Amino acid sequence: MLASAAVLTAIAPIALPAPALANSPAPAASVAGRHTGPDVINTRAADVYPEGVAWDPTRRAFLVGSALKGTLSVIRLDGTVEELAPSIGMVSTLGVRVDTARNRILVAYSDFWIRQRLEVGDQPPTSGVAVFALDTGKLQRRIDVAQGLPRTFANDLTFDPQGNVYVTDSVSQTLQRIDLAGHVTPVVSDPRFAAQIVGLNGIVWHPDGYLLAVRYDDGRMFKIRPDAPAGRKVAEVDLAEPLVGTDGLGLRPDGSLVVVTNSIGAAVGAPGGVDAVKVVGSRDGWRSASVRSRVDPWPVGGPTTVAVTPYGDYVLSGEVGTVLVGETSDRIVLRRLPCPGPVRHGHSTSSNSTSSKGIIR
Repeated sequence: MLASAAVLTAIAPIALPAPALANSPAPAASVAGRHTGPDVINTRAADVYPEGVAWDPTRRAFLVGSALKGTLSVIRLDGTVEELAPSIGMVSTLGVRVDTARNRILVAYSDFWIRQRLEVGDQPPTSGVAVFALDTGKLQRRIDVAQGLPRTFANDLTFDPQGNVYVTDSVSQTLQRIDLAGHVTPVVSDPRFAAQIVGLNGIVWHPDGYLLAVRYDDGRMFKIRPDAPAGRKVAEVDLAEPLVGTDGLGLRPDGSLVVVTNSIGAAVGAPGGVDAVKVVGSRDGWRSASVRSRVDPWPVGGPTTVAVTPYGDYVLSGEVGTVLVGETSDRIVLRRLPCPGPVRHGHSTSSNSTSSKGIIR
């Protein structure tokens, strides 16, 4: 997820204290009932700047990372924000997934943006997956995926029914897999994945047995079959239009893909798109795909990803672009995507199970 660029602000090279969170939610656009969610959740929390989000069915709430502080927090439907896990170090916590079957929260983390602005000496780069207990929020393990690489940027992740985790590295041409024992192995290396700043980003697991992933910089989508023979693992999806600026993805139960794009990359020299949300579908098993509907521009600036929930698809705007240009904000907005309709332009007035950042059970 590109939003990790928020760490470009000054930050001390030590594990950071937990931020002060808002215990009193800001007014939401509507009040959630027992079986519905609000159209908009407007809340505030200092120094969080979430870039990734996932729906947690056990709490009936959202889980978000922190591009600035490396924490994990809960955002409830009434807008209340609570810290679930303290900082895991001088990293950004980015893609978030909930695996209820195994009582775990999976979080991609990296110090990629920090290294662009701070002198770290001979300290090797940090990228990995943090595993937290879903019921308690306790950190269980950190799995290194840097594997000795001179440049690494673990950005997003998803998992398959067997519990294998797949991690995108936005500056590498290699997609990695982590098994339940914590062993890291390359799934495939493909020159089409390589990038200098932000390449391969959002990723989801499709129940038909493959991955879908999109590059941020040029908007190309790839269908990846992890267990296919070498040379046949990766196929580029024929898109009716490139999805430039794609950050997060969310796979809906009907098989369509919610694609969140933004223009944040322009601030760091990466080609960016526009702040928009598109619903993309395929009629041929993702050999090709096209946009079925869109909200362009998205009414809240800097959207980064989406959580597919029983109450609809909620798009996160965590103000990471604000920090990227040297300003500050404590605002966090989760806005529900309108019900599917025709391709549209202009502001929407309304509005994971599956989340941008695989299928959340």
